[in-house]
Amino acid sequence: MKTYLLAAACFLCLQETIATNYYLANAGNDTLNTGHSAASPWKSIAKLNTVSYLPGDSVFLKSGEVFRGTIIVTQGGMATSRVVFTAYGTGNKPIVSGAEPVSNWILNGAVYQATFNGAVSNFFVNDKEQIIARFPNEHQYLTLDSAGTNHLLDASITSLSVNDITGAKLCIHTAQWCWEKTALSSVSADRINYTGPTTLAALAGYSYFLYDNISHLDTAKEWKYDAANQTLNYIPPSNIDPNTLVCEASVYTNGFEFGSFAAYISILNIAFEKQANAGVAIQNANNKYIVIDNCNFGRQYNYGVLNKGKYTEVGNCHFREVDGIGVLSQNAGIKATIHHNVFKNIGQFRNSGIGLQINLSAINCAFVDSCYIHHNDIDSAGYCGISVDGAHNLIERNIIKNAMLLNNDGAALKSYGGQSHDNIFRNNFISHSDGNTEGCQNANFITPGIYFDFNVNNTVVDGNTIYKHHKKGIFQNSGNFNNTITNNVVYGGQYCLDLNGTPAQTTPITGMTIKHNSLFALSGTDVIIRQIDFSNAFNQGDMDSNYYFQPYNAANYAFRYLATTPTYYNFNEWQATGNDAHTQSSFVNWTLAENYSRLFMNQTDSVLSISLADSLYLDLDSNEVCGNLTLLPHSRQAKGFDKLYCKAIFFPFSAV
Repeated sequence: MKTYLLAAACFLCLQETIATNYYLANAGNDTLNTGHSAASPWKSIAKLNTVSYLPGDSVFLKSGEVFRGTIIVTQGGMATSRVVFTAYGTGNKPIVSGAEPVSNWILNGAVYQATFNGAVSNFFVNDKEQIIARFPNEHQYLTLDSAGTNHLLDASITSLSVNDITGAKLCIHTAQWCWEKTALSSVSADRINYTGPTTLAALAGYSYFLYDNISHLDTAKEWKYDAANQTLNYIPPSNIDPNTLVCEASVYTNGFEFGSFAAYISILNIAFEKQANAGVAIQNANNKYIVIDNCNFGRQYNYGVLNKGKYTEVGNCHFREVDGIGVLSQNAGIKATIHHNVFKNIGQFRNSGIGLQINLSAINCAFVDSCYIHHNDIDSAGYCGISVDGAHNLIERNIIKNAMLLNNDGAALKSYGGQSHDNIFRNNFISHSDGNTEGCQNANFITPGIYFDFNVNNTVVDGNTIYKHHKKGIFQNSGNFNNTITNNVVYGGQYCLDLNGTPAQTTPITGMTIKHNSLFALSGTDVIIRQIDFSNAFNQGDMDSNYYFQPYNAANYAFRYLATTPTYYNFNEWQATGNDAHTQSSFVNWTLAENYSRLFMNQTDSVLSISLADSLYLDLDSNEVCGNLTLLPHSRQAKGFDKLYCKAIFFPFSAV
């Protein structure tokens, strides 16, 4: 036994000694250099892809330089000895680019043309994505008369030229929450047939547009690649010669790919940009324990990070101008940790990205379990800020603003379906995410800050803050049951809390616990609680010990039931229905546009002390507050007031 243990120890030492470093630099040489030192680097990703990595190996890309292509890793490391990809030297992060330069433009009429050999998925000028040729032009649409999943009918297309339609692709608003993409297979009179079906049949009066046809090229910043003639066609802005600009075409699918069993790999301090699919594509259930840390992702067509592996960690990264989804975890992507990332301008174009129902979100966990999503800062997303479907996920301490910029019928925070249960959404901050109804006919969905859609159950919504959001605050849709909504602040909104038992599903909302929330109206038409129940049962659960403030119209608009007809309640009438026996109501009455309230927030991980100077405030219990206010990290408890288990909403004393 002693001999065996000694042999094993020697083997482990051998593993450590044979670990190899590999270096890449633009000035390197794939033939003459060893690639094993900064003094003798290789030049290309193609050379790097000939390596079979062993545990402990490291790859260093030179800072400040651009490497074009896809890094492919077929083998990985071990728990105690990872394979690491990172940067060396000084300067900006090295860039793994999915694009190749485009040059030697020649003016042909109003269009510049450049010879280019490669399937082009996207086109950039000075790092800005240009618009693939479309008809009608931006923010203009055609309107369909009716549609199925394999065709649409539109009488107006009979007036279009055959050249406008033949070979084009189509982007269609099939529902308020999605724009889908397909291609045209044939056109007959007023009927357009699709090459592939859409997941939904668009409603009559909804919008669509055609794109990717050379006949559509008529406006500045539009482009079209002609594969048959291998030419890229482009109309630059203001008649600028594109030979004076930095032009690049996306041709490489992914920045980083993994073989079937590659695991225990770290990607650190590297930038990925302009890939046709994903910056990092983790595509196999056996790709386990991949760490992506302090990396930048920009201008990918589908995903910043596509995660189908297990135990992936994405942290401290910056995502900007990703067309589809910033980070998507799906299939086997359980127990992912997504934390301390910044997302900016995700999902900017309706006909970019994957073109499906989950498109254009910053973070999407599509029916995966046990993920931890925390401390992400999201600003501007075409659809949801964070969408999580699945079980036992924790979503906390995220800041989301300006979500829902292109779509409606979603939310800054969203969960869907009976498979979504035992999740926790807590201490998140949400603002400016009111939805976009452009291209919808009679859009009737009022976009919430937090949305649980159809049958979400046994989930906790605790300590969240929704402010500067003018639609719904927290929305529970039909069939939801046993959810707990506690300690949240909704500061303004058409409906602060909406419990919706519509006829769309016969199962009512049941078993809710709604306590210790602060719901605050900022206009006379704001409704604190709306209940819709076509069974007229209104037995959604236990509502009590909240703070409800409607200082502008307490007599008629404080609470609203809606069954077959609406009924409005003041606070006393509401309590007479059996709800909120211990809830505090408005003790002030104001006339628009008076607003003497103030919301104090701490969105950091540190204790925050706020000087109230010489002002005297009342808290929601009518207690006087002055001096300094102490807010705990991501909490809303005011110093000295245990009842304020929420971010403090105060009134100046003089206004009461």
